[in-house]
Amino acid sequence: MQLTTTLTLLTAALASTAAAGNAVVWNRCTDTIYLTITRANQQSTTRPIASGQRYTETIANQGNSFGVTRNPDYFSPNTPKLIWGFSNAPPTLYYSVSQVNGDPFAGAKFRLKSSDGNCQAITGYDGRTRTCGSNNDYTLVACAQ
Repeated sequence: MQLTTTLTLLTAALASTAAAGNAVVWNRCTDTIYLTITRANQQSTTRPIASGQRYTETIANQGNSFGVTRNPDYFSPNTPKLIWGFSNAPPTLYYSVSQVNGDPFAGAKFRLKSSDGNCQAITGYDGRTRTCGSNNDYTLVACAQ
């Protein structure tokens, strides 16, 4: 009985993981960009993404913030930031894009798109919350063409 229960829970966990989408940041700029990820618990990590490279993670939990900058000093009030916020409430992902302290991609474009063609792409900083399926992949392209 206990083995059956354990196997059932393991199968359900694997199925939910397999159905989870990915959050991707793709740097198509000529220079390195910096991704600062802040979770609901206020823990932050910053990582560089070299030109042509991508960062990918599985979409999980609520209260995620991906801050994208052109320099590593994310917390400086003088650093322009693109903020991609999202919360996962399966089967729905809530997400928005805004800017703080200016546009880090002034003179260049960005695009946030989903692997589901029915989900509206974002190409501007309107801060409006959108919804779509949380099992889709979402890609933020810096310096999109």
